[in-house]
Amino acid sequence: MWKPVARACVLSVLVGLGAGPALAQAGSPSAPIVIQMKRGTDYAILHGVLRQNRACCTYVFKARAGQRMYWTESGAVVRMVITYPDGSADGPGLPNPQPLPKSGTYTLAITPDLMADGAFGPYTVRIRIPPR
Repeated sequence: MWKPVARACVLSVLVGLGAGPALAQAGSPSAPIVIQMKRGTDYAILHGVLRQNRACCTYVFKARAGQRMYWTESGAVVRMVITYPDGSADGPGLPNPQPLPKSGTYTLAITPDLMADGAFGPYTVRIRIPPR
């Protein structure tokens, strides 16, 4: 189905805009990281680093209506918001498992929980989306 992606979202990529290049941070809302699961598996492990004043980390993945996303997180204290294929969103505070009611591309934004101690630093989120 997908190939594993375990990239830290603190990498930067160059994106050409107009006459000259502009810097877009991988994992930002304008340059989300695609979650790809290794063929024959139903999970991916996401690693990132949350820093003050940095737009990080936004991921995208595809799912079919009726699937569920199971997740665990460790490291920095994070907030997760999911945006559905129709543009509506839920979070922070996602249920586990998180229902995926529509077929299409989902966005998962991981940000620091500024109301908690330990909101900055490295984190690991493991997601599993078993077939229906």
